[in-house]
Amino acid sequence: MKKEKDYRIGQKVIATIRIEDKGQDFIELDVLKNGVLLGDSVMFSHGRLSLLGIGTNDGREYHTATEVIQTRIGVLKLNGMTIYMCDTGTNPLPWKAQTLKYTITGMKKPIKPNRFLK
Repeated sequence: MKKEKDYRIGQKVIATIRIEDKGQDFIELDVLKNGVLLGDSVMFSHGRLSLLGIGTNDGREYHTATEVIQTRIGVLKLNGMTIYMCDTGTNPLPWKAQTLKYTITGMKKPIKPNRFLK
């Protein structure tokens, strides 16, 4: 297995997004300045998940990862929207998934930057 560059090191956490749990083992995601997502789950320890965008399920409103990162994330009204993420690592996740999506239930400023780095 090829050793992948750790795209989390030295990155600033720009926001923490709370997502709908639905039996998952995490409810918060830290969004890094480069679009990489951190969380407390096996999903984040195998490979790299990156932000694709945030939008409504009906497609009427959608913000790309670049827009989300370049905009002051706090001004976006994200509650009830969906966060879309994809596996962008060279070490694939242990299951097949092109795009993962979760409903956003809130956001907050990060309390402890890089808290998910071990």
